[in-house]
Amino acid sequence: MPPSPPQFAVVGRINKGKSSILATLVEESDNARIRISATPGETTHAQHIPLVINGETLIEFIDTPGFTNAAETLAWLKAHHPKNDTTPRIDTVRAFVDEHRGQDRFTDECELLTPILAGAGIIYIVDASKPFRPDFLDEMEILRWTGRPRLALINNLSDDADFTDDWKKHLGESFNLTREFNAHHARFPERIRLLRQLLEIEDDRKPVIEKTVRLLEDEWEQRRGEAADIILDLLDSCLRYRAVKNVAAQNVTRDFQKKKAAEEIKSLYIDEIKKREAAGHDRLTKLYKHNAPDSETDSPDDNLVDPADLFAEETWQFLGLTKWQLAVAGAITGGAAGAGIDIAAGGTALGIPAALGAAAGLTASLLKGRSLANIKVDLPFLPGAKASPGGAQLSAGPSRNPNFPWILLDRALSHLHQLLLRAHGRRDPFIIQHQRSGYTSKLDAHTRRTLQKHFHLALKNKPTPDTNEIFQTLTKILQTVEDGQPPPNS
Repeated sequence: MPPSPPQFAVVGRINKGKSSILATLVEESDNARIRISATPGETTHAQHIPLVINGETLIEFIDTPGFTNAAETLAWLKAHHPKNDTTPRIDTVRAFVDEHRGQDRFTDECELLTPILAGAGIIYIVDASKPFRPDFLDEMEILRWTGRPRLALINNLSDDADFTDDWKKHLGESFNLTREFNAHHARFPERIRLLRQLLEIEDDRKPVIEKTVRLLEDEWEQRRGEAADIILDLLDSCLRYRAVKNVAAQNVTRDFQKKKAAEEIKSLYIDEIKKREAAGHDRLTKLYKHNAPDSETDSPDDNLVDPADLFAEETWQFLGLTKWQLAVAGAITGGAAGAGIDIAAGGTALGIPAALGAAAGLTASLLKGRSLANIKVDLPFLPGAKASPGGAQLSAGPSRNPNFPWILLDRALSHLHQLLLRAHGRRDPFIIQHQRSGYTSKLDAHTRRTLQKHFHLALKNKPTPDTNEIFQTLTKILQTVEDGQPPPNS
């Protein structure tokens, strides 16, 4: 029978962030499994929360209710502990739980001490935004009586005040190790660092914890590769997409009918691109084990862009490559401007040429692409053309705007960056907001050339000769997104 995984009881007073730290450690955003809410005192019973990798439970954390009658508990322990110094204090703690189990007065104390008596290590949580008070010493002393390995975590729940130094002074007297850990801002490196710190207090289970850290790092690298695949799928799906609609010849014989048909196919194209982008972002969200973001709201921050609409004017104003980078990259569709709204007819139906480009206000590849926000479609007829009884096939896309793929990539990278910053233990609404400067304009020239080559082929709906090269390029970009900060504002 395989050995049971090491256990750690997460202990502390009510509303000090125990559940949030747990959710961050095990990447759990599902409030049904870990009780995280804005309601004070939500944890009333000990919860066993496993850290599972590849179907194997490697570490088990236990969310406890927190102390409610620490002073009386410690007084009982001191009064009932034998005078004989050779009697282990943990035996007196066990006697306390045996006597008071099921009694309302010490329900929380019995709940949190039971897993510790069974061999769990201790992770003690305090809030450094609140001042240390002498009554916390009772809790620390009770935990010291258990004799179990003890790690103290200082979790600052507010920026209004910081009493960290005072807490460190008192915690150092009762705990094997004291560390700072902000559950609302911890990213993957902080999670790994905390798990490694458990090695320092639980030496007997060192191999299991080392294995856990190694597997988590391997999983994170694999996840990065999956994210690169998702973004590559998103780019290819949008760049290769072409909306098609069949219309009867008699329905597009007048100017107002032509305009209506053009608007309809344009809307079909835009709506589908939006859906494909949203689906790709949703796949990234699920990959990193987050719940779907809340509905977007307008932000008063002038450094942020409303992400709701890919085709919003300010999206095209601030994201993507600069005009000089676009000039170097070259117009990926021969310098044509606009959204690439083409009208093609079977044979010579309606007298429309095989493909007519639609200008949308972009001057070749030297200007940043803002034209997709205001697509203009022109459907000229050739003089003397005769309508064909077969009707016409209208098509829109792929985009001819040279900045289109770069903006798609910028938005995907920005979405990923915010997922990486979002700790799973946070309770506030998750609102996606993009910076007014993207990642792509900061890429080196070689990376841009590699991406440009792929974008050019995708827009022409041609296969990419070396898909591994583009995959490796995207993977390296994701590594910089993980390691770095948000892109600086333009």
